[in-house]
Amino acid sequence: MAARRLLRLVAAVALVPAASACTAVSDEERLQVVASFYPLAWVAQEVGGDRVTVTDLTPPGGEAHDATLTAGQRVDVQTADVVLLLGRFGFQPDLERVAGEASGMVVDVTEGLQLRAAEGGLDYDPHIWLDPILLSEVTRTLADALAEADPGSHDGYERREADLLDELDELDRELAEGLSGCAYPTFLATHEAFGYLASRYGIGQLGLRGIAPESEPTGTRLTEATRAIADGDAGPVVFAEATAEGRRIAEGFAGRLQLPVHELSALESAPEAGDYLSVMRENLDALREGLECI
Repeated sequence: MAARRLLRLVAAVALVPAASACTAVSDEERLQVVASFYPLAWVAQEVGGDRVTVTDLTPPGGEAHDATLTAGQRVDVQTADVVLLLGRFGFQPDLERVAGEASGMVVDVTEGLQLRAAEGGLDYDPHIWLDPILLSEVTRTLADALAEADPGSHDGYERREADLLDELDELDRELAEGLSGCAYPTFLATHEAFGYLASRYGIGQLGLRGIAPESEPTGTRLTEATRAIADGDAGPVVFAEATAEGRRIAEGFAGRLQLPVHELSALESAPEAGDYLSVMRENLDALREGLECI
């Protein structure tokens, strides 16, 4: 991975004289891309580079589920060149409705993907971005859409797509290696958002709340979680999302059983520090510690 980054740096330095002779891309020339939430905005920026201006409709620290658009965001959707959304199955119903008014290209990045069934008002589990292999498929779909909307810059999109796919392949290898040989087969989370990741890497998740978070954990889920900890099926750690609600629920349950609480990000909004890749690696470190992986 370090060697690959070095080669890219050398190539970038070699291109500086040629690049300096070119005129910078103006705001008017850039594709206006609207993304429903952070993972799609991040991929769009990585693949689009200076050919795109990306608007993330979910603010940092916000909740992507059931997000309500402001009047300004509705205009952004209606006037964008490309609108990126995560399916039409109730994950973000307000955006799904407004996307029907868009004048530009609307891209459903879940098209053609094998999705997991869900509950709680959702037809499918939306959390595909937590599986880097599925995010690679999203990357290919998104790169094709950008190249179609801006065909004169096809080669640039293709090059940046290849770079990002390499990064995601490396992340996949790290997760596969890091989550093998764990002492515990299952992890306990406040929100059952990690089904795709768990399935990909052969571990289990048990959520205090479901895929579409309920207001409070049910008695059945609390009983199942308590039994899994007692029987040694789940690691003796509660994983909480980095939200006030997630921490409250985790600390309440963990306090009764005297368990530690670790953070596990579902990456539904932009992280305070780092990016998708760095936060996924932080998630890997947290899971390895909680599941006592070798």
